[in-house]
Amino acid sequence: MFRSILTGTMFVSLATLSACQQDRMPDDPPAAQMRQEKAECEAKGGSYERAGMFGHACILQTKDAGKSCNRESDCEGICLAKTRTCSAITPMFGCFSMLDDAGKTVELCID
Repeated sequence: MFRSILTGTMFVSLATLSACQQDRMPDDPPAAQMRQEKAECEAKGGSYERAGMFGHACILQTKDAGKSCNRESDCEGICLAKTRTCSAITPMFGCFSMLDDAGKTVELCID
C-alpha cells in the first residue's frame, strides 16, 4: 500500500512540474512571430499547438472527416488507407497509411 501511495504522489508531483514548463523550445521562432501565427490560425478556426518534432502547426478540423474515400483528392485532409475515410484533422503527424491520388497505399511518416 505504501508503494502505491508513493507512486501516486510521485505521479502528481511530476504532472505538476510538467505544467510549469514553458511551451517554447530553443528552435521556436521569436515570440512575436508565434503570436501572429497563432492569431492567424485561430482566425481560420484552427488550433495552434506543438506538433511534430520541430515546432508548432495550425491544426484544422476537416469538413469531410469520416467521409468514404478512394484517393487523396477525395479529401480535404488525408484519405486514410486502413479505413478508407477522410482524416479528421490536417495536417496529421506520425506514421500512417494513406491513399495517394492514384488510389495506391502509401506509408507516410510526418514529423
